[in-house]
Amino acid sequence: LDLTTTKLDIPPGRSVVRARVRVSDFRLWQLEDPVLYRVTARIGREGSDSVDETSARCGFRDFRFEDGYFRLNGKRVYLKSAHFGGDSPLTGIIPFDPGMVRMDFLELKLMGFNMARCIAGLGRRYVMDLADEIGLMVYEESYAAWCVSNSPKMPERWNRCTAGMIRRDRNHPSVVIWGLLNETSNG
Repeated sequence: LDLTTTKLDIPPGRSVVRARVRVSDFRLWQLEDPVLYRVTARIGREGSDSVDETSARCGFRDFRFEDGYFRLNGKRVYLKSAHFGGDSPLTGIIPFDPGMVRMDFLELKLMGFNMARCIAGLGRRYVMDLADEIGLMVYEESYAAWCVSNSPKMPERWNRCTAGMIRRDRNHPSVVIWGLLNETSNG
């Protein structure tokens, strides 16, 4: 489905192109019905077969804290969360095994959990995609925590780490909470 086409002259070098796309009749991403969409941007020269393309998956959902309760798409939801180290709920030290992560996340859902907290560092891209696909919410934390030592560059490193987490995972409908700081040892 081609929703938007824009013709522009783009000079050589780095450019930012902004476009608005209105999506009608979309379905909301839900825990039991995790609907996902793919957005693809293509840049090409008119009359040429040369094309540069990038694509991202996303979903539509509304997650908020309102009147004392968490709400997903307007419905009250009680958060039931386990945590994992970005690789697997078991541990972050073993070699990465996508099959193990899939099994662990599906078992979390079978046990009634609706969220996984990724502590002290980002989840791998596969893990975030999996949470989107199976309808498991994610509380994601940046590495900006007790894992990072204090230094004169700390504010710059913290800002870069946190902004990088949000830029990378902002299109994941499963990510509903951003953890900005975890367990500082020295205040």
